[in-house]
Amino acid sequence: MSRLLFFLLLAAAGLRAAPNVLFIAVDDLRPELGCYGEAHMHTPNIDSLASQGRLFRNHYVAVPTCGASRYALMSGLRPTASTDGNDAFNQMPSSPTSNPESWVELLRRNGWRTVSIGKVAHEPDGYRWNYPSTYDIGRSSATHAEMRFSWDEILYGHDKWGAQRYPLFAYADGNGRVSGSSPAYEVGVDAQGQSLPDDAYPDGQTAQAAIAKLREFADDGDRFCLAVGFFKPHLPFNAPKAYYDLYDPAGLPAPFPAAKPVGATAATVAQSGEPNAYTSTGDRAALRRAYFACVSYVDAQIGKVLAELDALGLRDNTLVILWGDHGWCLDDYSLLGKHIVLERGVHSPLIVRAPAGFAPQTFAGVAADGLVETIDLYPTIAELCGLDLPAGPEGRSFAPLVFNPFAPGKNHAYSRIGSTRSVRTPDWRLVETGGTSDLYDLSTVRYELEDVAASNPGVVGELNAALSVAGTRPTTTYDSWSAGKPLLADPGGDADHDGCPNRMEYAAGSDALDPGSKPSQGIDFEDLSHLGLSDREPVFTFTALAADDLLTTPLTSTDLINWAFDPLLFLDATEVDGALRRLRFRVPEDTAERRFFRFEISPR
Repeated sequence: MSRLLFFLLLAAAGLRAAPNVLFIAVDDLRPELGCYGEAHMHTPNIDSLASQGRLFRNHYVAVPTCGASRYALMSGLRPTASTDGNDAFNQMPSSPTSNPESWVELLRRNGWRTVSIGKVAHEPDGYRWNYPSTYDIGRSSATHAEMRFSWDEILYGHDKWGAQRYPLFAYADGNGRVSGSSPAYEVGVDAQGQSLPDDAYPDGQTAQAAIAKLREFADDGDRFCLAVGFFKPHLPFNAPKAYYDLYDPAGLPAPFPAAKPVGATAATVAQSGEPNAYTSTGDRAALRRAYFACVSYVDAQIGKVLAELDALGLRDNTLVILWGDHGWCLDDYSLLGKHIVLERGVHSPLIVRAPAGFAPQTFAGVAADGLVETIDLYPTIAELCGLDLPAGPEGRSFAPLVFNPFAPGKNHAYSRIGSTRSVRTPDWRLVETGGTSDLYDLSTVRYELEDVAASNPGVVGELNAALSVAGTRPTTTYDSWSAGKPLLADPGGDADHDGCPNRMEYAAGSDALDPGSKPSQGIDFEDLSHLGLSDREPVFTFTALAADDLLTTPLTSTDLINWAFDPLLFLDATEVDGALRRLRFRVPEDTAERRFFRFEISPR
C-alpha cells in the first residue's frame, strides 16, 4: 500500500447560481420501483435518477387523493376538512395576495419562467372545469386556472380526446371513461396486434411537449420552472402492449399484506369507491400486471424528458424533483384504490437531484431514511433556490437531507382523509376516526398487520396528541452546538489548543474543549469480497456530524494539486451517537504513487 497523508481543510463555499427547476408529478405512483428495492419492476429511468440524486425512503403525502395531495404540495399547508378532497384547489385565492399562493408563484415572483404541462394541480389541463357528477365526459366549460397566479403558461393538447373528454381517462381510440361500462385496463395494440406507439396515449404526448419546451428554454436562456404531470398509472391502466410484455404474470409477487389488519376499525380499511366506475376489476392479477405496465410506460416518458435535459446541457444547473401524489392498493389489505391512510395509501416516491456543483456527489445515490412530508417540499424548494420562505407554509425544509442522507428527518408525518386522521413516526402508525384509535407497530415490518392499541395505551396517547401538532425535525448548527460555551464562539479558534480548529471538531463530532479528543480518521484493510472486490481492500474511515450548516466531503489526490472524490467508493455509515456517523469509503489500490487524503469542510 502506498504512503498515506491525512489533513483537514476548511474551505469557503462558492457562490451558487439559482437553479432551474424541473418538477415531475406522477399520478397514483406507489414506491414499487426498482430503486425502492422492487426487483420485478422495469423502471430504468427512475432508477437512474435515484442513483444520481437523493431517494427518500420515507416520504408521506398529506392526503391519499389527487387534488388534496397536490394542494398540500403547492401550498405547503397541512390538510384540513376543507382541503382533504379533490376540490381542495377551490381554496386557492381568486385575487392577488401579499404572499404567493404556491411555491411556483414564489419562483415566478423572483424571475423564474413558470410552465405547467399535463396534470400538475388536479385537473389534467390545469383549468377549473364545470362537469357533471360523474366527471367522465360532457364537461361544459373551463372557467379559470386552478392556480391563477402561478403560471406564465399552462400547456395541454387535448388531441383526439377533445377538451370535453377527461384526458386522464383516455383510451387509445379517442374515447374517455364512461362510468360502469369502460374497462379498467387496456393493452394498446394496432389492427395488426402490434404495440401502439407511446404517443397513442396522453403521457407520450406530454413528454414530447416537455421536450419542446426544454428546447425553447435552452434557446432563450430563461431561468425556468417546468412542471410536468403524467397521468399513468392512474386508472384506467392503459398502456402500449410493449410495456405489458415486460411482465410475466407468473413471475409477479403477490399482494402484501394479503388481508386487512387484524382488529382494524371499519373506517381504517374502507374500500375506495373509485374502481366501481370500471368493468373488469374482478381479475386482480390482471390489474396488477396492468398497473406495472403503466408504471414502466410512464418511466419511459420520464426517461425521454431527462435525456433531453442532458442533451441540451441543462442538467448541471437544473434541480430535478420526481414526486408521486400518493400510493395505491393493488389488492394489498384486500383493497383496491388509494383512499386510506395506511402505508400503501400515503407512502409515495420522492427523488431529488440537485445540480452538479450545487451539492457534492459524495453520497449520490445513497437513500435518505428520515421522515419527510409532501408539505415540506415548498420550504425545501425555496431554500434550494436561495429564496426566503414567506409566511404561511407549514412544512419544514429537508434541504439538509438532500445534501446529507444521514441528516435526521421529522418526528412524525400527518395524513388525513374525511374524518380519518393518521400520524406516522419511524416506528408506529396511529389511525384515529371518531375517537377510536388503531395503532400499528411498524418497527420491524413496514405494513400494518395488527392493531396493538390495547397493549400500548401510552403510545396511543402520545400519538393522539401529535395529531394536532405539526411535525418537526431536529437541527444541528454551529451556533446551537456552541451555545453556552464562550470558548467556542469563534469557529476558527482552537479552544483546547490541540491543533484542530473549533469548526473542524464540530464537523467531525469531537470535543473541542478536550485536547485529547480529536477528529477520528484512519485507513484499515477489510474483506470486501461480498462487493465483488478482494478480501483485503484499503478502507478510509472517519466520523462526521450530520450538521445542517456544513458539508463534509472526503477528497483524494496523488499530487496535492488535483483533488476529487473519485475514485473513492462510499460503503456505509454507522450511527455512533445521535447525529454522529462513522463513514467508510473504499480507497483505490495504487502502489505506484502516494495517495493523499483530506476532508473539505465548507459552509452549506
